[in-house]
Amino acid sequence: MNNAVSSKEALISYCKEIVKEQGIQAVNIRSLAKKSGISVGAVYNYFPSKSHLLSATIGSIWAEIFHLSETSFDFDNFLDCLAALLKSIEEGKKTYPNFFTAHALVMPVEDQAMGSELMETYWNHIKQGMLQALQKDSQVRGNVFNHHLSMEEYVDYIFELFLYTMISEKQHENLLQLIRNSIY
Repeated sequence: MNNAVSSKEALISYCKEIVKEQGIQAVNIRSLAKKSGISVGAVYNYFPSKSHLLSATIGSIWAEIFHLSETSFDFDNFLDCLAALLKSIEEGKKTYPNFFTAHALVMPVEDQAMGSELMETYWNHIKQGMLQALQKDSQVRGNVFNHHLSMEEYVDYIFELFLYTMISEKQHENLLQLIRNSIY
């Protein structure tokens, strides 16, 4: 057994290797123990259940793909912000094949609320960054937003399309063109 593994972060790194090689569905306590060279019991010291392990792994991958930090969405242009997000998706798909379509399916039914909370946290962070970029964008036509359509509602709509684009093979340029046509 390898006693060198001494942190949750190191174990998550091993999980991410498993995801790259075999997909998110291959991540479990036993596969992590084998990959990291520690005992199953030692893994349980860090993660009390498979759901906790999956949540931590999924969260780490989302943070890596979308560079989730306080400054990761510091854009003065909404289109640039969305283009950067779409580029992150493409890079993420190359690094973690099938992650976007499979990660929602791997949580055990009894723990899907935990997974949903985690996703909501990341999604809200991304949406907040999109909203800030939209608010700063001086190129947006003055008459676009009013009491019928707020910036927040617009971001919600675009985010829904963004999620669809994330799991589909549709051309991202179509979404960017829709934005160009609708607010500039």
